[in-house]
Amino acid sequence: MIERPKRYLGIRREEKRVITGREYGMLLAVVVVLSLLTARLWYLQILNGEELAARAELVRTRLLRVAPPRGLIVDRNGRVLATNRAQIIVSVIPDRLRRNPERIPLVAQRLGMQPDELRELIENPKINPYTPLAVQKGVAFEQAVDLLESQYNLPEVEVSLQAMRRYPHGKLFAHLLGYVGQISQEELKEYSARQEEASDWLSMRLYDGTDFVGKNGIERAYESYLHGKPGGEQVEVTPLGKRVRTLQEFEPTPGNRVVLSVDLRLQQKAFELMQGHIGSLVALDPRTGEVLAMVSQPSFDPNLFVPRIPNHIWRPLINDPRAPLNNRAIQSAYAPGSIFKPIVALEGLQRGLITTQTGVTCVGGYRAGTRTFRCWRRHGYVDFYNSIALSCDVFYYQLAQKLGPDNLAQLSRAFGLGERTGIDLPHERKGLVPDTQWKREVLKQPWYGGETLNYGIGQGYLTITPLQGAVMTMGIANRGVMYRPHMVKEIRTPDGQLLETIEPEVIHRYEASPQHWDAVIEGMVRVVERGTAGAARVPGVRVAGKTGSAEFRKGGKTHAWFIAFAPAENPRVAICVMAEEAGGGGAIAAPIAGQWLRYFFELGY
Repeated sequence: MIERPKRYLGIRREEKRVITGREYGMLLAVVVVLSLLTARLWYLQILNGEELAARAELVRTRLLRVAPPRGLIVDRNGRVLATNRAQIIVSVIPDRLRRNPERIPLVAQRLGMQPDELRELIENPKINPYTPLAVQKGVAFEQAVDLLESQYNLPEVEVSLQAMRRYPHGKLFAHLLGYVGQISQEELKEYSARQEEASDWLSMRLYDGTDFVGKNGIERAYESYLHGKPGGEQVEVTPLGKRVRTLQEFEPTPGNRVVLSVDLRLQQKAFELMQGHIGSLVALDPRTGEVLAMVSQPSFDPNLFVPRIPNHIWRPLINDPRAPLNNRAIQSAYAPGSIFKPIVALEGLQRGLITTQTGVTCVGGYRAGTRTFRCWRRHGYVDFYNSIALSCDVFYYQLAQKLGPDNLAQLSRAFGLGERTGIDLPHERKGLVPDTQWKREVLKQPWYGGETLNYGIGQGYLTITPLQGAVMTMGIANRGVMYRPHMVKEIRTPDGQLLETIEPEVIHRYEASPQHWDAVIEGMVRVVERGTAGAARVPGVRVAGKTGSAEFRKGGKTHAWFIAFAPAENPRVAICVMAEEAGGGGAIAAPIAGQWLRYFFELGY
């Protein structure tokens, strides 16, 4: 019997499998990767979950800054002198054009500019090359649409709607208000360093590279008040930056309102009267130092500078020999001539060198040493009062000899000459008060006797600005008290709430006896009533004044000066008029001051 092999139905012996080294390696790699993923998830979701979620939100949202409207500048009666107007602005990105200079001609052509002009603008080292640089304002709607439609082909160009500065009175207030322009890199650094952040929700500062800031005048001096605080929008965007929706809006805060002490009507009158002359008119309230009018001629239109003055306009302005950009009231210094005589007379009385009974005989000149110093006419016998009324040089030659140059210098400084008044305008010049030490150290020369005689009649090295002339006049009007002249009367919020009032500040005092003040003021009243300034009379008002004709260059016309205050017994205004190389002060400057003063009192001041 054949034995059949046994079958184990459904039963299979499994052989034990050995794991290879390669498989161990793969298993270890899987474990490591899973561990890293677990650690990364823990880092992202637990350890730094909140911070990373906030960052992701920033990628999804964007803050769009909205520049604040600049504060208004108004005159003392609330008439608007500087405002804002929405305009279409075309800007370029300088960095993009710098990296692709071959595109400059194309972009310039589309913007209607010369390639060289555009190249000069974008290569200016003072600008921020990464922020839009405004090159055109007031662009027509059709041109703006055309540029926007060409945006794909003109990535260097941006078109926006902005509130731009506007000066409705143009040349009338140019030297006082100044103008605005796009912020430079240096200005951005300066303002950013000293300004607080705009608000809690915005991680932006008050200024960025697209802002416009004051470049001169009140616009610059009161920049911190006028600028305001920016607002903005928080918007949701796609990964490509396309705007989806607005999440939050924050309105910008307009700048504060700056109220000037100037009266628009008085400024207009002064501007009209100075037409055709190169010079300045300054009028102050002697009770406070407030500037009532300040005109410099010739002038310019500050609107041309916003946002940027074209080269074809800029170059003629800076090359004009009449220097229209120069504010002659504070930036030009001249020999004062005979308007200096009243304080010389006062010093002579105070020191006891002369009395009101002192007189001289004027034969048309005064001989000192081997030289004869001429008087402007032959006066005959001249007493104290007529020395002022008729402006006799011989009287002051002799008085200057007695005083000496260092006493004359001390007198000048007591009335604020030779130093800046501190008016709230930039770039004020201080003029020059010479003395023997100055000449020895600066000019390396001794002081000569003849120079003292010229000093006594306001000639020689002595120079003053028209504003200093007005402050000196204020000092006589106030019998020795001089206030700091100031342009701004008060600061108000955009809705009119009072923030700050500029209070009068005494900057100089000169002590003299009441009878000596009386004598000098009486002499100045006679200048107008019976002397060299009859054209400055005002019906019903006693005006105290003094003419001056300062020599400038041999053979040329003299500078015409006139100072005055009125009413003489209770002054409400002090004025100084100066016209360069115009002739005699009595013939030119006094009539201008007279017409202005008559208008001043007609207005009820």
